[in-house]
Amino acid sequence: MERDVARGSHWSEKPLEAMTERDWRIFQEDFDIRYRGGRAALPLRRWEEAKLPPEVMDAITIDCGYKEPTPIQRAAIPIGLIQRDIVGIAETGSGKTAAFLIPMLAYIASVPLTQRMSVATNGPFGLVMAPTRELAIQIEVEAARLSKRLGLSCVAVVGGQDMQRQSSAVERGVHIVVGTPGRLIDMLEHSFLVLNQCSWLVLDEADRMIDMGFEPQVRQVLDRMPGGAGGEGGGGGGGGSGGG
Repeated sequence: MERDVARGSHWSEKPLEAMTERDWRIFQEDFDIRYRGGRAALPLRRWEEAKLPPEVMDAITIDCGYKEPTPIQRAAIPIGLIQRDIVGIAETGSGKTAAFLIPMLAYIASVPLTQRMSVATNGPFGLVMAPTRELAIQIEVEAARLSKRLGLSCVAVVGGQDMQRQSSAVERGVHIVVGTPGRLIDMLEHSFLVLNQCSWLVLDEADRMIDMGFEPQVRQVLDRMPGGAGGEGGGGGGGGSGGG
């Protein structure tokens, strides 16, 4: 590998178009990235290669101070950007929250402004389900940091807090909703929340949600997505599941 660097042929020295399969194999080994079911998109070597909206790039590099992608971000973000389903497995603290939020925000930014302004009537474009109140609130904070330059809004709907306050925020119109399964069902059953144009779904710590007995609630939420049963036939957005 030292000889490769000396010749300027190490993957880090090459332009993207000059990368060979061997380069990508070494890259994946360097960052311990493994794929099952095939590689749907090339991983990120650096943020610039994602071709994200400028507002998202500035949020990543300036507001959040993320110098380079983490392994889960390198692998998952390109797949999310082409709106393919993905199950990502990474340790807590590995950056998986940004790994699913960044493609979601890029998608919402691509939606025509007139449609983006319809969230009060048609509901959010993105929905994130989390097993606990604490995790949902953490995701809301990260989403707010990454989305503020785009002028997008996010709200957490969780148990143990005033549902009237949460429902008022949702009914005013938000682009992303983060919630726990039980509270999301309450909001849907009372028609405080509609998912008419929600084409992006993330199940964060999906395995933990199932272990905690939330599978029926998860399925109920999936059935409310456009097209039902997980949003098939919906608005063309990518879905995702994050395992911790």
